[in-house]
Amino acid sequence: MKKLIIAAVIIVFGLSANADANTNYAKRVGGYFYTSLSTYGTWIEIGFGTPVWRPTMMKRNWSPYAQGQWIYTNYGWYWDSYESFGDIVYHYGRWYYDDYYGWVWVPDYEWAPAWVEWRYDDNYIGWAPLSPYAVFSINIGIHFTYDYYVPYNHWNYVQYNHFCDNNVYNYYVAPKHKYRVHNSTKMRTNYSYYNGRVRNDGVDFDRIRKNSGRNIEKRNIVTYSNPMERSKVRDNNNNREIRTYIASREDISRDGLQDVKIERKERKTSLDLTKVEIGRDRNTEKTKVTREENYGEVIRNKFENTYTNVEKRDRTEETKKEVDNRNSEIAKRNNEQIKRNEEIKRNEQSKRNEQVEIQRKTNEEIKKRNEVTVQKREVKSTNTEVIRQNNERKVEQKNQSNNTSRNTEVKKSDSNSRTQSKENTRTLDKDKKSKSR
Repeated sequence: MKKLIIAAVIIVFGLSANADANTNYAKRVGGYFYTSLSTYGTWIEIGFGTPVWRPTMMKRNWSPYAQGQWIYTNYGWYWDSYESFGDIVYHYGRWYYDDYYGWVWVPDYEWAPAWVEWRYDDNYIGWAPLSPYAVFSINIGIHFTYDYYVPYNHWNYVQYNHFCDNNVYNYYVAPKHKYRVHNSTKMRTNYSYYNGRVRNDGVDFDRIRKNSGRNIEKRNIVTYSNPMERSKVRDNNNNREIRTYIASREDISRDGLQDVKIERKERKTSLDLTKVEIGRDRNTEKTKVTREENYGEVIRNKFENTYTNVEKRDRTEETKKEVDNRNSEIAKRNNEQIKRNEEIKRNEQSKRNEQVEIQRKTNEEIKKRNEVTVQKREVKSTNTEVIRQNNERKVEQKNQSNNTSRNTEVKKSDSNSRTQSKENTRTLDKDKKSKSR
């Protein structure tokens, strides 16, 4: 009889598990998120009963994690958004850019100071929204269910001295220079679990403080769970605490879908929903743990501590295998990422070398043309000088000829004068002689 009861309990739990697994994903995300965000955007269903939220009335080239400020807290780097919906969509869930729908937000249960990836070098620090393929685990932090590479134009980069500025968006690297900066940085995604919540360590605090040359204050996060307190007061000099909304289990599980209009879209999304584990799988995992605890309680009445020890050993082995497999996947993905980055750098270096070679040939061609031009000018100058000298010689010869002619004329004139004088003298002598006679 007892065996039949135990078998019946197992069957009931199994049927319950299947029923929970087939429940519409939208009903497990949390009704409050739907009702509170409907004012600022539109809920759409993109397939497999998956609702996502798309903001409206956004400026051109709008992107998540752009309008706000980075603040260092006891839970790491906290994104203090300037947007009305920021206390939910920047601390829960993931962002994804779809070629057709644009930026959409996929809900999730886990709170964090910010869900972003990081990149950095000695001059710049950058961040981009984590994709829905990123899943947080207490054992290994962030791991990815799909090898997704965030495009460089979805990143925001600033110099270290502007990283903690109030209006950090005024100092973002221009889009035309973003690729060069992105290619020189390396990736860092550092999440951990602290005091019951996710901690976003990001880029090392001491590195940012040293490179920025600023004294960065560490602030404390104060949480509240009453949705009526969402109208938080913007930080001022007298308030050094950060107030943030932490959804309670009741608010997350509230079913408010009947009050929200969800648009059904036939257009397929580029997001691979079969690889997305956030929201749905996390809730199923929690239900599974609760179910296993109840089942263990039933079995414990008969087998006392035997089942518990076996279960613990099996779970430990499964956890170890899971961690090993995930670590192997992460190492493989990191190696592939490194190879891609190296390939990109090689291609970029090859392009730069080609440009340098083209510039060198161009400079040589210009140099040759300049040399030919200079030679022509020198030849022309030489010819001009020869002509000038010839002209001067001709003028000099002409002057000499003229002088010779004048001298000849003078000599002739002098000779004629002397001859005339002699004749006159003779004439006078004759006259004198005639008179004398």
